[in-house]
Amino acid sequence: MCGILGAVPSVRTSLFKSSLDCLAHRGPDGEGIWSDLGNIILGHRRLSILDLTKKAYQPMTEIHGRYTIVFNGEIYNFIEIRKELEELGYVFQSKSDTEVVLLAFCEWGEDCLKRFNGMWAFAIWDKKEKTLFLSRDRFGKKPLFFTKLSNGGFVFSSEMKALYCFLKEVSPSKKINEHLAYLFDYEHTADCVIQGIERLPAGHLAVYKNGYLSVRRWWNTLDHIEKPPKRYEEQVERWRELFLDSVRIRMRSDVPIGTALSGGIDSSAVLSAMSYIGTSPNNKFYGTSNWQNAFNCSYPKSTLDESKWAKIVTHSLGIPLKIIEIDPAKNEWSIKNSLYQVEDPCLACPLPMLTTYREISRSGIKVTIDGHGADELFSGYGELSNALFSMNPHQASELLAIKDSLITGSFDPNYKNLNIRWLKSRLTEYLRLYSKLPQRIAKAVIGKLDWNLVNHKLNFKDQSHSVFKQFDPLTKQLYQIFHISILPTLLRNYDRCSMASGVEIRMPFMDWRLVAFTFSLPLTSKVGGGFTKRIMRDALKDILPEKIRVRRDKIGWDVPMHEWLNGPFKKEVDLLIQSEEIAPQLNREWKNFQKKIKVNYMDGLKIWTRIMPYFWRKIFLAK
Repeated sequence: MCGILGAVPSVRTSLFKSSLDCLAHRGPDGEGIWSDLGNIILGHRRLSILDLTKKAYQPMTEIHGRYTIVFNGEIYNFIEIRKELEELGYVFQSKSDTEVVLLAFCEWGEDCLKRFNGMWAFAIWDKKEKTLFLSRDRFGKKPLFFTKLSNGGFVFSSEMKALYCFLKEVSPSKKINEHLAYLFDYEHTADCVIQGIERLPAGHLAVYKNGYLSVRRWWNTLDHIEKPPKRYEEQVERWRELFLDSVRIRMRSDVPIGTALSGGIDSSAVLSAMSYIGTSPNNKFYGTSNWQNAFNCSYPKSTLDESKWAKIVTHSLGIPLKIIEIDPAKNEWSIKNSLYQVEDPCLACPLPMLTTYREISRSGIKVTIDGHGADELFSGYGELSNALFSMNPHQASELLAIKDSLITGSFDPNYKNLNIRWLKSRLTEYLRLYSKLPQRIAKAVIGKLDWNLVNHKLNFKDQSHSVFKQFDPLTKQLYQIFHISILPTLLRNYDRCSMASGVEIRMPFMDWRLVAFTFSLPLTSKVGGGFTKRIMRDALKDILPEKIRVRRDKIGWDVPMHEWLNGPFKKEVDLLIQSEEIAPQLNREWKNFQKKIKVNYMDGLKIWTRIMPYFWRKIFLAK
């Protein structure tokens, strides 16, 4: 896991070095710069995880001198690919996965991408053809930005801030108001919040030659949907097998690894699987024996605190737990610094995530294996409403009771008026699809409903794919939030928050094999028996602590902004409002928020989303 930078043609070394220094946090263990006679200059900031020797340093050139790579990420199945290449006659100079990527490209060209199981953004220079090849992993876990210079040049980097000195000026995108209004709608595109900077979208590759850049998609999950076993019991066994192997190959490391543990089912499943693999004599794996490092982000006395659940998990597994108490009044991250670090506007203040991974880094941990991605695979938010449209009233009653249990923590299939709620939801969908009634009138017709769940759907090309058309309504919605909206945005934020302190996050739920299999499953395998994430709960029955396995309520890694804005953040916001030309309406909203005797989470989220754009414009662009 590292930071990469490159410019075609080569630029002044001093200018290039200052840009590379902007990525020092991503790779605190070393740096390297390489150039090819003015044709290109490549830079790398290293975070040493696999092969800690100098043989694994980058930029790395293969022995024939034709190809040179800068690589950010991890290829978890590098051992298997290395063996295959050795059988073909390749000789390796290091034990790194970087060299595996480089020689795999030498052998298979761009076809090597589909062999990789991992996360990455890399660039390979072909000295003979004077061609630059760039690639980004299937789901966009690792970032890759670029800008086209006025002289026909091309510069790429792991973060936007490293490209600033190549721009004539740093200014907001022409679409900035749209991006600020819809924070989850642009991460899957090439659009960025800074004018003149673009991103290579997830699952895409690019070739730059003779001043021309061609970009195309190399991965589409819909092309890899398999036919699952008919019997649910066989589906459970297959899912368990895939998940355990996903965790196993992510435990490959030459440095200690840890886990960011909330106490929810997702992160608990990951740590429990690590324990199952790491302590069983029949589950041998290549990797460090130092994996028993669990960290919990705690908000003392807050309703969002989940430390009690994390303690249940670690006590059951016999693993020590370090509680990281988040106190913004004593924290080194301010609102402005945290926003600068993550670069993009954020729905939630990133301070708790930045603090958590900084403390993990200070504990000597460079790698965490976390539970991100499971909510988007199975529905951890409010998407369950979309499943109602393919169910009869009896099935819908159970589903609505499951949805309520995410908040209450208890399951009662005998709730009154569930059938009426189902009919209202069906009417909502009918109005959305077939009626031209204005939203406000439609709302009045059907009462108070979460209209956005069924009204706001992004347009994307995969909707015309034959496999997508066969999905049930819930799976269609999950496909969108996994590939298009929510998850891409969260992946961006987790990359910035962890790499700000030189920590790499590995995510077993993001293994492409597990993703493709889960999207192939019928609705009843994902939600049923009174639970969300049904197949995951059943697959981990003898691995996950029972209290966690049957836990129903869902909190998520949220931020208690309603408490902080009334406390430690109040002064910083007051100073912003006093120094800026703030809209009178926002000024009134802020004062009204302060006057409230009792505020809740949604109150804090609402006022934060109104204030945050002002912070972003003032602080980020000023940098």
